[in-house]
Amino acid sequence: MSLLEDITKKSIKKKFDKNEKTKFLNKKYYCLDEVGRGGLSIVYEGLDIYSEYFKKKSNIVIKTPTKELLQKDDIAAFVYAEYRFLRRLNLDSIVKVIDFGIDKKSKIPYLVLEYIQGELLSEISIANMELKTKKHIFKSLIKTLNYIHSKNVIHADISPTNIIINKENNPIIIDFGISQDIKENEDISLEYKKVKALNPRYCAPELLENEMKKPTIYSDIFSLGTILYEIYANKPLFEKTSKELFSLPIKKRDLSSIPFVLRNWFKNALSVEPQKRKLTKIYFF
Repeated sequence: MSLLEDITKKSIKKKFDKNEKTKFLNKKYYCLDEVGRGGLSIVYEGLDIYSEYFKKKSNIVIKTPTKELLQKDDIAAFVYAEYRFLRRLNLDSIVKVIDFGIDKKSKIPYLVLEYIQGELLSEISIANMELKTKKHIFKSLIKTLNYIHSKNVIHADISPTNIIINKENNPIIIDFGISQDIKENEDISLEYKKVKALNPRYCAPELLENEMKKPTIYSDIFSLGTILYEIYANKPLFEKTSKELFSLPIKKRDLSSIPFVLRNWFKNALSVEPQKRKLTKIYFF
């Protein structure tokens, strides 16, 4: 053990002792308590030993694949693809990536990301949310998704569990784990269908109808539309799955709970026909 590592371990001994399963990655990062888990990954509170040594707060989380995903071929390429997508994006409303690595001992690939103080949108009581906060989230998420698409990235899994509302009530989009390149020229990724883990309430119906279809900017727009609808209506648009849209299109649904100025926006964003979906800005709102 190096002197730096020894000193750092002593400085964080209390945290280290509380978690016997602490992982030490590449003699640089400690994985401490688990702070999140999804179908594809586990997120831990992290410590950068160099930051700790120089008495600077790490403010990081470390994301590793689940045990199931680690069994797949090219898992390192899959994790690295998310790193590359996030490196391409630079906006305050998108989680920032700090580092990518493959642990020399365990061969586990990992991402180091900024730690965001806040709550998942899925865990927030929308009924108690102020109208001005809803308007701010609405405008911010539209701007963010437009930016993501302008960088030739399809998020592919926009849902309330992948949006954090920080302490300033700003929405931050996270988890680009199954993102795709619009131009389809990225070769450092797993096939989308191998790792798909989508929420049927927020996933575009055409993707649920045909599992061989790849996500598009239009499926992203649809997913965002369902979230923004839920924020204003205080209830999900669909009871179980977005395929309910086939039998009852958005134009025939009761939109009385939606502000009048936004109704056309929702009719466009939530169209059954993907090519008709638009992510237009709302003025005078």
